[in-house]
Amino acid sequence: MSDTPIIPPQDDDLLAAEVALGLLEGEDRVAARARLLQDRDFARTVADWQERFVALTDDIAPVAPPTKTRKALMSRLFPTRHVPLMQRLWLWQGISVAALATVAFLALPMLREAPTQVPGDVYATRMVAEDSTLELLAVMDMSRGDIALRRVSGNAPEGRVLELWAILPDRAPISLGVLPEGDVTRVALPADLATDAAAITLAITDEPPGGAPEGAPTGGIMALGAVAEL
Repeated sequence: MSDTPIIPPQDDDLLAAEVALGLLEGEDRVAARARLLQDRDFARTVADWQERFVALTDDIAPVAPPTKTRKALMSRLFPTRHVPLMQRLWLWQGISVAALATVAFLALPMLREAPTQVPGDVYATRMVAEDSTLELLAVMDMSRGDIALRRVSGNAPEGRVLELWAILPDRAPISLGVLPEGDVTRVALPADLATDAAAITLAITDEPPGGAPEGAPTGGIMALGAVAEL
């Protein structure tokens, strides 16, 4: 008989809230992380709690840690090896990125390849929109120069396709191409956008087959999300 305690379903909501706040320690924390990678419903519950808690910080002015401080911390924690993306997700779980646990869980199949290039900044976002069932998770890895996308739900309207756009302040939307069929895909990020990566908002519109005819969005916004650094 197993010694592992069985958590009643009615306690899942409370457990998810504790995970979102980072209150668990030791074996409880390890077990909760393992469950996030195995239980889609539990991961969504944790993401929902994170969104609720993030709303409580709306009146707090954000303070960005100095780059030197962050680099020093990463160097002390991981002095001899590259920090995998999933480890960054857990290390920075306290930042105001809604649904971070969902990103960690649902983006996992896209991130299994061990990178051989020099580590770079990584950004992520959850893409949603009102009156749309489309939901995607996007992970923008600057060391690879691409955006990994995983579709959580929704599809293009009948007879239309989904086109991805990069939106930057004071610039026209930049097409990143029509998304292929399938739940997981990678899209190249133009090199000239790398310096402004932190300011990018990703958007998806529905367009006629072949994409926007004039290189500018013509359809409705199906999903939208501003990236945040992990």
